[in-house]
Amino acid sequence: MLKVQDLNFSFKNRPLFSGLSFSVSAGDLVRIAGPNGSGKSTLIALVTGLISGASGSIEFSGNSDFRSWTSWIAADANGLIPSLSAATNLQFWLELRQPAADPEQIRLVLSSWGLTGDWVQTKLPVSKFSTGMRRRLALARLELEDSKLWLLDEPLFGLDDAACKKFRESLKDHLAKGGAAVLVTHDERIVQSLEHRTIVLGDQAK
Repeated sequence: MLKVQDLNFSFKNRPLFSGLSFSVSAGDLVRIAGPNGSGKSTLIALVTGLISGASGSIEFSGNSDFRSWTSWIAADANGLIPSLSAATNLQFWLELRQPAADPEQIRLVLSSWGLTGDWVQTKLPVSKFSTGMRRRLALARLELEDSKLWLLDEPLFGLDDAACKKFRESLKDHLAKGGAAVLVTHDERIVQSLEHRTIVLGDQAK
């Protein structure tokens, strides 16, 4: 799905990583770890094409645009439209890439993430949501999108224990179906008991 080969990147003349290589295939779970400032979020931004300036190569498999089969969630943004409801946000994102989801399916997925009731799902604007509720909504989108590869930066940000457990269940199901995931996270709970590889940034530039 993804192949990173001999990637080098510097910020303000400070090398963040050099000679970084790894690949991601169906069923793979890759955790990106390292101290603050080591380039974890930068790596995800490079992979998604949000920033450029690196040497080396980043390649996606297949002939179609990788954006049609990947899902990305940033550490500090959930990609939500504040004025819209939870259900309308999900419909908006899904219609960008695939036929609209059935409203009942959206209702069930939102409920599974603890976003229950018609008021929360279809009436309350997302701007009124708490930090944890917004993160739940962003992660709920993953279950509706037909994405092979998840690129997630600190996915547990703002979540309580119940939502963390729900995410692990969703991740496990995604991997079992042949999906793959690259996760930037400080929290080792996210990969405990799951087969995975950990790439630690911060050593490559030393």
